[in-house]
Amino acid sequence: MPDADSVLASALSGLRPGKGLDLAAGSGRHSLWLLERGWDVTAVDIQTEEIPGVHCIRADIEKHEYRIAPGSWDLVVCWLYWQPDLLPEIAGGVRVGGVVAIAGKTSGRFATSLEQFREAFSGWKEITSGQNESRAFFIAAKELID
Repeated sequence: MPDADSVLASALSGLRPGKGLDLAAGSGRHSLWLLERGWDVTAVDIQTEEIPGVHCIRADIEKHEYRIAPGSWDLVVCWLYWQPDLLPEIAGGVRVGGVVAIAGKTSGRFATSLEQFREAFSGWKEITSGQNESRAFFIAAKELID
């Protein structure tokens, strides 16, 4: 199985393990990477493969067959899958002190941008972010609002 995306791995490697949700998990490369670092991982995808040690849920995210429970996750990863109406649910699903790691393509039918991520997670503390001709990514922590 391939390693986690290098940007994702670099940004998340120092986090204390907790409950992690990998949305649109695909082959599970990020789920496995998190599991190997002590995370309690749930992977959700329409065609998720079984990964020993990971709770795998087969669901069509686009049709909202899986709902993200509010305040339930220390980390939500949604890497290279873009569904704008999921962003509020992702933001709500991250506990205070938790992290979101999200990325999408910047061209084609499902294009997104760093600006859209920043808008959806306004007020979060950016850990790292960027955009180039092929993708945008945003990793940020949810902090207490005074």
